[in-house]
Amino acid sequence: MEHSTEKRRNRGWRHLSIAKVLTLGTSPIPSWVAFVMALFVTISAFDDVRLFIMTGPTGDHPWWVLAGTIAYLGLWMALAFLPKLAPYGFVLLLVTMYPQEAPGGAILLAFGALAVAAYRVSVRGLVVIVGAFLVWQMAWTTGISALGPAGLWGLFPATLMLVTPGLAVKFQRERSLQTARAQMAAEEVAAKAALNQRTELARELHDVVTHGLTMIAVQANLGTLSKEEGEQHRALSEIGQMARNSLDDLRRLLQTIRADDPPVLPSMEAEVAPSSATIDLGQSVADAQKRLSGLGFPTVVTTSGDLDRTPNGLRSTVLRILQESSTNVAKHSGAGTDCEISVDVHEDSLELSIRNRVTSGRPRLPVSGTGLVGLRERTSRLGGTLEAGQQRGYWTVRAVLPFKRRETLH
Repeated sequence: MEHSTEKRRNRGWRHLSIAKVLTLGTSPIPSWVAFVMALFVTISAFDDVRLFIMTGPTGDHPWWVLAGTIAYLGLWMALAFLPKLAPYGFVLLLVTMYPQEAPGGAILLAFGALAVAAYRVSVRGLVVIVGAFLVWQMAWTTGISALGPAGLWGLFPATLMLVTPGLAVKFQRERSLQTARAQMAAEEVAAKAALNQRTELARELHDVVTHGLTMIAVQANLGTLSKEEGEQHRALSEIGQMARNSLDDLRRLLQTIRADDPPVLPSMEAEVAPSSATIDLGQSVADAQKRLSGLGFPTVVTTSGDLDRTPNGLRSTVLRILQESSTNVAKHSGAGTDCEISVDVHEDSLELSIRNRVTSGRPRLPVSGTGLVGLRERTSRLGGTLEAGQQRGYWTVRAVLPFKRRETLH
């Protein structure tokens, strides 16, 4: 995975276009470095002004010398604190140096500013600075300086060599930022995937624990209230079977959580972790009917269509809806409440409906309030719909699951 991530980063770096290169911005510097730069040029500028005042104006263009001092002071201050203004300051410095046959210290500071600008100024601004400096060199050597055109062979390479280190630092910094952004994006994707997985596992755990414990609690109540030994024995048998089924589901969830660990008992794993393809919907509906009827809720089942046509990716969801709805019937309904389970397989969808007559009173068992929410999310992810509510004296849970354009959850 690390290799593929690095490969993507390198590919993105190689395909960096000229337009993107020009958008590379300034590079930050520590505040103490900016202070030292500002202090150095300030002292240098004050010393030049002092010498100018003490010796008096000299040369052919003395006032241009003073203007150059002010210009390079502003340029270096911009490099230290306002790099966006540096190109303007550099061009202004070139203007003040042009009339002078020998700018002296000003041209040395211009070359030094060029090296710092390659690091501090955006690439777009640096193009302006370097382009203006090269044009100035050609115009100055051919028209003003005694060096002549031969001097360009020294000025041009020096200009390019001074720019190279700063650009290298800028590009390396941009590459590091891209790597950090890519890593952050990958971490966000991984965190989101982990959150979705935890949510799905929590939903599964709720379905398993709530359904199993509710049925066990109802059977225990029936066994306690019954005076017949046969009914008590049947209730205990049901409790044992439900407990074993719940334990099997919990083992499957634990194996899902510990998917990276080798199975301790491979034969047991194969036994308790069936795939969705092994879910027999006809048997699941019959089990739900038997369980509800055994708990004292007479249940009628109607089916239409071929249940075996149901795609494997939908079967676990249908089973969960049956279990959650059976759990809610046991929680909310009084003994003897009529129930109806209807499963209709159409050409391109499955419709599941569970109804029970509404009875007054509080729930006999605690209510979590998350079961139907989880089922709605699960159904929505499969492209279907789930509705629940009271209609004509019945509490109805109705789900429609399309066969196409679905997302497999397991």
